Amino acid sequence: MTMQKWIVPILFLVAPFAFLTPGLIWKSQLLFFLIMPVFILAVHIKNVWVKVFILYAMAWQFAVFLLTFNNNSQNVVGASLSVIMAIMAGSFVYKFISESELPTEKWFMVLRIAVILQILLAIPNIWGHSTVATMLSWFTPVMEKLPGHVVGTLGNRNYLAAFIAVSLPAFIGWRTFKIRGISVNPAIIVIFIFLGFCLSPGTLAAIIGMGFYLSRNMSFWKRMVAISVSMKVAVAFAAAYILTTGYHVNEFQALPAQLKEFFSTGRITVDYFENDVGRFAMWMMAVSKIIHHWVTLIFGSGPGAFWGRNYPIHGEYISILFQYGLIGLAIVGGYIVHTWRFLIGRKELTLLATSFFILLLDCVGNFPLQIATTSFMILIILGLIERERLKDG
Repeated sequence: MTMQKWIVPILFLVAPFAFLTPGLIWKSQLLFFLIMPVFILAVHIKNVWVKVFILYAMAWQFAVFLLTFNNNSQNVVGASLSVIMAIMAGSFVYKFISESELPTEKWFMVLRIAVILQILLAIPNIWGHSTVATMLSWFTPVMEKLPGHVVGTLGNRNYLAAFIAVSLPAFIGWRTFKIRGISVNPAIIVIFIFLGFCLSPGTLAAIIGMGFYLSRNMSFWKRMVAISVSMKVAVAFAAAYILTTGYHVNEFQALPAQLKEFFSTGRITVDYFENDVGRFAMWMMAVSKIIHHWVTLIFGSGPGAFWGRNYPIHGEYISILFQYGLIGLAIVGGYIVHTWRFLIGRKELTLLATSFFILLLDCVGNFPLQIATTSFMILIILGLIERERLKDG
């Protein structure tokens, strides 16, 4: 409590001595001033794991300032600073929701509205039309360039699928009716049909997540069987999609040779001019940059560091390992375990637990925490979980 009271006065006293870069003193102090709110937020956030991760990211930001301006780092100060600014914005949202008084059902209604709007806007994408682009063209010239799949206003099917999948539990039990004693939920049916069009890790996570929810009243071993069945359904669906469309086939064909090279040399060879190298290659490229020195393996390469391509690593856990090292991954792992242990024994929190479960799965092959819209959705879920934890004491 004392630290919370004194954090702003302490930072005020430190600010004039923030000589983080050579050259203009006031630019150095401006950089420090920009990241001061992150310190303030970290001190006031009550979840220890979240607090520690934010402070660790801040420590890395200071290191980036010092290393970059001494030409001794692959980090770009603007890229790392944008990551810290995103962490700051997320911390504001997380803290606000964890302390809000709006009932969980009202938050769920907000999620439902957001998902329904995105689905309605994305349906015309199936026929190559963008409703948003059409509406914008009424006011200004628009260059419409759809990527060939459903995107809504999010720009990519992976983002849209994650946006829908994480919010899927908000539709469970909503507007259901019974046919011959069997409960039917039209919204869930429509969502899964739509997720089939934007097949991505979010689609597969939603399938497995429903298996997790439907088996909630089973014994432990029966539940494991039910979840494994849902995993097999997800794998079969993905395999059918890959084999019928040919998408990602080259990634699986190249995988054996890539694994052999990676385990023998610690690196893989990729075509420098190939933009989309595939998830397996992304993971190995990123890991190969940190495993050859104990410092980068333990501490990572820093927030916003360049891993080899100008887009995020498709996998949050590998991304965290690359940017923050084993320390950062351990902190995130601690948060996951701590949160899971809180959720798993409370039946009244089953819907939030299902959303959290879907999120953990989607983070394996996607990067929802690095996209503003999906991360906002996720922060609502995590904030609601934190609010329940604070109530529980």
